[in-house]
Amino acid sequence: MTQSMIRMTRKIWVMACVFVLVGVGHLAAAQYMRVGVDGSIPLGKLDDMEDMLGLADGGQRADLLERLGVEPAIAKYAIEEWMPGEKIALHAIRTIGTARYGIAFVPSGVGVSCYLYLLQGSDEDPVKTPWHVVDHQELNCWHGPSSFEIMSLRRRDTDDVVLHHVNEGHGSGYVADQTQVFSVVGGKLVQTLATEDFLMQVTLGTEDELDQTGTFVRFPDLSLEETRSSSMNDKLRKIERRYWRWSAQERKFVAGRFAVVSAPISAN
Repeated sequence: MTQSMIRMTRKIWVMACVFVLVGVGHLAAAQYMRVGVDGSIPLGKLDDMEDMLGLADGGQRADLLERLGVEPAIAKYAIEEWMPGEKIALHAIRTIGTARYGIAFVPSGVGVSCYLYLLQGSDEDPVKTPWHVVDHQELNCWHGPSSFEIMSLRRRDTDDVVLHHVNEGHGSGYVADQTQVFSVVGGKLVQTLATEDFLMQVTLGTEDELDQTGTFVRFPDLSLEETRSSSMNDKLRKIERRYWRWSAQERKFVAGRFAVVSAPISAN
């Protein structure tokens, strides 16, 4: 083999090694590549902002909340005390009139309070009409995270916000949670229904523990069926049922009386 051929072979070998090293470097970089959002999350459509919130870091999430109009202290606390599996929910809701509204739900993390914000803006032109906070409600989530959903309860063409397990009170041997409904009335978040969906109460001086749980079913005629079961010391005592209907005059849901639908036969 001539010297020129030897030099050419060495060059090819060196270039091959360089290509291998560069390829390994790119693979290593890909393994540690950060999946997230660069810079601030832009104000845009609610679904797009919610998707980016899931990829953003704490600082980016707090920054977006503040630009939407959330108080800086609440935005900072919510992000710092984030719990696994929790997320900020952003949803458009249907209302009567030309104004467009949305909802932002900020969970409590390890704290006590969670927050429901009413947003006004437009998904059709979020640049010209950006989403921003116009009202809010502070909720007690001491007993654990509240679940959040949007349902059509008053009318088929409007939406209401339903929160389950909002803490209504607690003390020694006592915990009570509520299902609460908020509706957009006059451009404000108005509580239009509140009823107990969980109760644990120990009778003072005894070991007797009363447990009650409630569930809701919505029917096509827009009536709401509430079913409540009561147990004493893990033994079912009774199941009751009542119905709620929307009252346009009172601007809230009005309930009928509970009726017993099942009562176990007492054992002798």
